[in-house]
Amino acid sequence: MRLKTWHCLSLLVLAILFAYYPSLSAGYNSIDDLKMISGIDQSGPLDLQRLFLRSGSYYYRPLTILSYTFDRDLWGTIPSFMHMENILLHVVCAWLVFAITKRLLPLWGAIGRGPALLAALFFALHPLATESVSWISGRTDPLMAVFLLLAVWLTMLALSARSPLVALASGGTLLLACLAKEVAVFILPGLLWLIVVYPGSGCWPDRLRRRCWTLLMPMAGVTGYFVLRHLAIARDSGITTAFKGVTGGNYDLLNKGRIAFKVYGFYFKKLLVPWPLNFGIIEISGWYVLAGIILAALLLYLLWRADVAGAFGLMAFCVLSPALLVVFGNMTWTPLAERYLYTSIALFAPLFAFLVMHLRTLVAVPIRRHLDLALVTLLLVFFATTLHRAWIWQDNLRLYRDTVAKSPGFGAAKTELASALLRRGRAAEAEEVLAGMQGESCVSDFIIDDINLAGALLSRGDLEGARATLLPLLNVNPKRRSELLQALLRINDYRIGSAEVPGFRLAIQQESLAWLEEQHRLQPRTFTRYRIAKMQLSMGDQAAALASFRAVLARAPVDAYYRDAAATYIKKLAD
Repeated sequence: MRLKTWHCLSLLVLAILFAYYPSLSAGYNSIDDLKMISGIDQSGPLDLQRLFLRSGSYYYRPLTILSYTFDRDLWGTIPSFMHMENILLHVVCAWLVFAITKRLLPLWGAIGRGPALLAALFFALHPLATESVSWISGRTDPLMAVFLLLAVWLTMLALSARSPLVALASGGTLLLACLAKEVAVFILPGLLWLIVVYPGSGCWPDRLRRRCWTLLMPMAGVTGYFVLRHLAIARDSGITTAFKGVTGGNYDLLNKGRIAFKVYGFYFKKLLVPWPLNFGIIEISGWYVLAGIILAALLLYLLWRADVAGAFGLMAFCVLSPALLVVFGNMTWTPLAERYLYTSIALFAPLFAFLVMHLRTLVAVPIRRHLDLALVTLLLVFFATTLHRAWIWQDNLRLYRDTVAKSPGFGAAKTELASALLRRGRAAEAEEVLAGMQGESCVSDFIIDDINLAGALLSRGDLEGARATLLPLLNVNPKRRSELLQALLRINDYRIGSAEVPGFRLAIQQESLAWLEEQHRLQPRTFTRYRIAKMQLSMGDQAAALASFRAVLARAPVDAYYRDAAATYIKKLAD
């Protein structure tokens, strides 16, 4: 039976759904998901002007935020729907890998759809994609990849059809990719190289002259992104942090070069041999420098070949290249992450199919059968690994047990493990994990473990012990002050409820009111003002409470659940 396109696309859908079905019953991840959901819930009605032209100061990813806002408005940020959206984005990426490779096959003298299906399955089932697909906050990668792969496909179509409109569309989709995740800008050198080396009639100068418009469109897309970013962000701390990481630090130039080879060598090995899989990679062997040197030689060879297959290898590296900025700039909770390879795998997949096709032409027919069997085995192993990894990602406790087992010195993973244990009511195990961290040097960097320890004491009823754990830390780390205040306010809520002496209860309420007002100064939020109003009311200060409730009603989003409550309080207090 001859494979048809719809057979291949259907097989990709089934393979991905079977591999990732555990994700559909997963909840929120304690890293980033809860913070992101809280921010989306408190952001008020959708305002496109604010989203695209008045953003924050670190990340500028309005398209990704827009997708989360649609989740909130369509189905209330139900995690199963949000996970399904990630899976569907992954399906679209796999289809695009299939379409791109299928368009390349005539250039390579191949027929049929087998190589395109192989490339798409290699990407769809690659275990390193699990982190981006199974993590709601990892959506930035598949969403960016959808538009980036579409830009590549449209660029190839524009080159074949010589259509200015298609070239314009390719620049527009590249802009959308950048608006999903800024990493997309780094594909520009590789994409321009693809346009230069793409086969065509005539000599190179003639081809380049005919392709001027196609060359300009990707540059216009990237330029448009930076213009929008400049308009949206008054003080761009994201670019500043990345720049300082590369130019500053305690590393000399030679040592930075060694680190670059080691980091890229590690990712090169992961691309080909993804095991072991780990969410919290904090250190790697120095031997990866050798793999980095091999990668550099291969990139030079691909550049020397000056053909389409080599251009895809170069694009895969270009998209991966900003991962080094994370290492030097300490920009995320781990210096290395498997999710950074997501789009690179998609761009490498057509090159992988080309290498397999070329290898088949070099060997005899009996050996080809063994090669086909090896490829099927590889894909089955990928499928089993991805299914198992999606099962691990299904549960926070399971994920952080796995992470701590593979990175036992990673304090942040231990605090997340303790949090997961506390949420399961296993306070004794959480205390054991946290107690084991007290002598570790990394603890001072992560106050959250003390918050977890206070939570364990609180669940045991030791209110004063929980308070005493956190109170001395208020001035230790200014960046964590608001988080510490929130934990102390929660403890005070229990203390107020258990206080029998009116004077003691009032003293606790006054302390909580002062903390709420400080929290509002640090992070102005209407909901915090609502909590201040309720605290003032509980203390008997009706005039102050009325003023605060009126401020809440004036500033609260129309759909905020506490807005009607504030209006009710105003009516009662004003009468």
